[in-house]
Amino acid sequence: MIDLSNETADGARNRLVLKIVLGLVGVGVAVGLIFGFAGASAIRALGFKSEPVPEAPAASEPTKEPDEPEETSPAPTTPPTTTPPSTPKAPVFTASSESVSPGERIEFTGRAPELGAGATLQVQRREGEDGEWGDFPVTATTRKGGKFSTWIVTSRTGSWEFRVVGDGFESPSARVEIG
Repeated sequence: MIDLSNETADGARNRLVLKIVLGLVGVGVAVGLIFGFAGASAIRALGFKSEPVPEAPAASEPTKEPDEPEETSPAPTTPPTTTPPSTPKAPVFTASSESVSPGERIEFTGRAPELGAGATLQVQRREGEDGEWGDFPVTATTRKGGKFSTWIVTSRTGSWEFRVVGDGFESPSARVEIG
């Protein structure tokens, strides 16, 4: 049993040591939580997501009775069908919301499959209904499969059209009402 009494020097020393140990444990837990949340936020901001691993189908073969005669089938007369080559995925560009307040964060996600990973895309905003596209001071970098994500903040009110361009790529546009 540890002496924690107020009457002895050992009790006073043991209480001090206990306070120090509990303080260090508390600080360790707080620092661990802070780094855990910061790390999780950084991973989310970088766009890393877990993808479920497909399960293998269960193998089930029909069982035959031992005295059952074995069936034979004639050879197929039609050639086996082949699946047509898959069509390339279409480019995608979406905004997190169709309507935001001035100064509110707008997240953009998309896919530029023909670019692959490592391409830099420039965010653009259309000036006016049929106006020219102007560069917005934000870029995005593609990841595996040409996927990308970025975000902007603007206080210019109105209905704005956004897109990304780069390396010969032009995404579809997304309209956001700000105000």
